[in-house]
Amino acid sequence: MLSSLAHSLLCLHHLKRNLLTLLCLSMLSMAAEAELRVVIIEGLGGEPAYQKQFDKEATAIQVASASITRAEQVSRLTGAAATRANIMAVMKQCASSLNKEDRLALYLIGHGSYDGYTYKFNLPGADITGAELVSMLNAVKADNQLIVVTGSASGALQVLLKKDSRIVVTATRNGNERNITQFGQYFADALMDANADSDKNGRISVQEALDMTARKVKDYYEAESRLATEHPQLTGLHAGVFNISELPGEHTSVTTANASLLAQREQLTGQIDELRLRKESLAEDMYLQQLEVLLLQLAELDARIDTQSGQATTEAAP
Repeated sequence: MLSSLAHSLLCLHHLKRNLLTLLCLSMLSMAAEAELRVVIIEGLGGEPAYQKQFDKEATAIQVASASITRAEQVSRLTGAAATRANIMAVMKQCASSLNKEDRLALYLIGHGSYDGYTYKFNLPGADITGAELVSMLNAVKADNQLIVVTGSASGALQVLLKKDSRIVVTATRNGNERNITQFGQYFADALMDANADSDKNGRISVQEALDMTARKVKDYYEAESRLATEHPQLTGLHAGVFNISELPGEHTSVTTANASLLAQREQLTGQIDELRLRKESLAEDMYLQQLEVLLLQLAELDARIDTQSGQATTEAAP
């Protein structure tokens, strides 16, 4: 009788463990399939020099975005195509296609204005307002959203767009800083600058890009002996783990390693990033269990990559 009961309890324990394993694997699969959708809007330059600079920034952000997500997930609206109607159409498509686990990054590159009541981003034809941006972003199901606004008066959006799971990065601290900004060029440059990669993981997070940008903006005004008319701001959670670019040559020391292992490593790194972004939505024990599984797999892959690199180096030695 006792033996039968013990056997039943043991079977129940194994069943619970198997169910937990299946749940972990299911949630890991969801994280692996999560998409990063990037929308880049380039507004009116007003003058050829500004338009040229905005073109350069938009191109740099587009290239950096394509390094960390599928190219078809990156949309860019520029020139005559960057209209209020087209922006709304792209954002409506994001609202219909993105899931809760996905991520959205929206970049607004250009001039803005603020009259004390309404923020407007300058476009061909009718401008788009801060209230319209809020409405469009709130319609997108993706929990983790990033909005980067590089131009004048952009700080007016900080209060409007504020949300814990939404990272808002602006060139100015409020709507009253209305002068032309230097922020955009430095932020775009930081996305592919190895010096911005403070944790040396081969990827640039929002926080890392902003840290480098803020330093360069400060240095610019000090070098020009001018009073700073812009003060970059960030609100929202997860800026340190929301990655927005991947540096080329991350594995230069292991270029001879098996390409499939490197591909597996990239996939695992992406899964870890996604899991960290979703930490608050998971029970602590579930989060730690999933993280442990991924970190162990990553450590094993790194060991295999190092082994193959060492073998290749030995074979190549004279």
